[in-house]
Amino acid sequence: MHIHTKFFLLITLLSLASCIGTKQNTNETEGIERTTKPLSEFSAENINAAQSLEETTEIISALASDEFGGRKPLTDGFKKAGEYVELYLKNNKISPYRNQSYKDSVDLDGSITNNVVGVIRNDSESNDYVMICAHLDHLGAAKGDDKVYNGANDNASGVTAVLQVAKVLAQYDFNQNIIVALFTAEESGLVGSKQLATKLKAENNNLTHVFNFEMIGKTLTTGSNQVYITGFNKSNLAEEMNKAVGFEFVKFLPTAVKYQLFSRSDNFPFYAEFNIPSQTISTFDFENYNYYHKAGDEVELMDLENMNDIIHTSTLAIGKILQDNQVKLNEK
Repeated sequence: MHIHTKFFLLITLLSLASCIGTKQNTNETEGIERTTKPLSEFSAENINAAQSLEETTEIISALASDEFGGRKPLTDGFKKAGEYVELYLKNNKISPYRNQSYKDSVDLDGSITNNVVGVIRNDSESNDYVMICAHLDHLGAAKGDDKVYNGANDNASGVTAVLQVAKVLAQYDFNQNIIVALFTAEESGLVGSKQLATKLKAENNNLTHVFNFEMIGKTLTTGSNQVYITGFNKSNLAEEMNKAVGFEFVKFLPTAVKYQLFSRSDNFPFYAEFNIPSQTISTFDFENYNYYHKAGDEVELMDLENMNDIIHTSTLAIGKILQDNQVKLNEK
């Protein structure tokens, strides 16, 4: 039974309009004025104050509501989901990546869908870029009662993480420019991420790291406030994330190797094009959730407090990694 209504979505959208951070050091890009705080104020305490469980619940509930119809590319539901994400980026002072529009066109079997792509530009002359990303699309709907595949875990949870991480990172002026990407057509074979990776490579974009979020809504079997990353041994990312937060946040999941998850999510096209650390952060371990690609993948089944903790910890880890800049590929 679905409890999400148009009224709920209206309240959610109105609440986004009030998102304004503490202001210092002005940066104006693409017509959106962004203000920043010094990196000395980047801390776990300030992150927790900026990211609430209430907002986490609002975002994932909206994205996984019947109103968005399962977020299948080329449908009205996917269009509405994209508009929701664009509004969140705009209200949190995150500019369109190019051409005054967040929409990045993607050819899907001869029809045009789009990624949603924003950017947090730094105040320096640095041309370095990092990316935080997730896929926005899901499976749509089938005929019959309660056959909307709302995809709460897959991947409204990942999109929620990206939006909340980006919201905090946009409040500070890191040395790198930060691309915020929500992909279309992941379920069709990583189509949106592949085409964006190709475009960025053709533009000679100096992309150095990619952090992709995929299915973080359920608690990892090994314990709370823990994740695994795909391609664990391809870089020192796990070591650097754990060092940044002061505990073993990132675990090794043997099943991720068994099922070759590194090449099956939106991190992979950027690794293939740029040969950089590009990995997926996840908690779906094949034992903790029975509704993968099923209509029962609903918000009511998510471990929202744990998911919120993961978003906090991921933000802290990524922000510190951007300052230390020590993540690199391991030698083969």
